[in-house]
Amino acid sequence: MSLIVWRDSVCAGDDCDAPHELKLTVRDDTLHDVVNELMRKRYLASVEGGKATWILEASRPLAVVPQQWEQPRFLVDAEAVVGSYISRGQLPDLRLRYWCQADPDKVFECLRDGRPLPGRYESRST
Repeated sequence: MSLIVWRDSVCAGDDCDAPHELKLTVRDDTLHDVVNELMRKRYLASVEGGKATWILEASRPLAVVPQQWEQPRFLVDAEAVVGSYISRGQLPDLRLRYWCQADPDKVFECLRDGRPLPGRYESRST
C-alpha cells in the first residue's frame, strides 16, 4: 500500500514546497513503524529552540509528535496496522499539523479528552 503524507509549513520560507508531500510504501506496518520511518527520514521540520509540536492525523487525531520528545504519544493503538486508520479516497492519507510551540502535554490531554486544543501561540508552562 502506498501512503501520501503531508505536513504543514513552519514558516514563510518553508512554504515554497508545501504541502511537503512524502510517499511511503507500507505493507503490514504498524502506525508506530510509520511514525518511526517519518522520524528516521527527518520529515518533520524542526524549529529553533527545539520545541515544535506536531499532531498526526488521518480521519482523526492519532498522535502528538513533539520535536523535544524522543517518542510520540499515541491516542490510538500504535501497534495496529496503519491501514486501519486510513480513509481511502481522502488525501492526504496522513497529515501532520504544526501546532507551533504549544505545550505538547496540553495538546495531548485536549485531544485525548475531546476538549478544544490550546491556542497555537499560548505560552508554555515550564
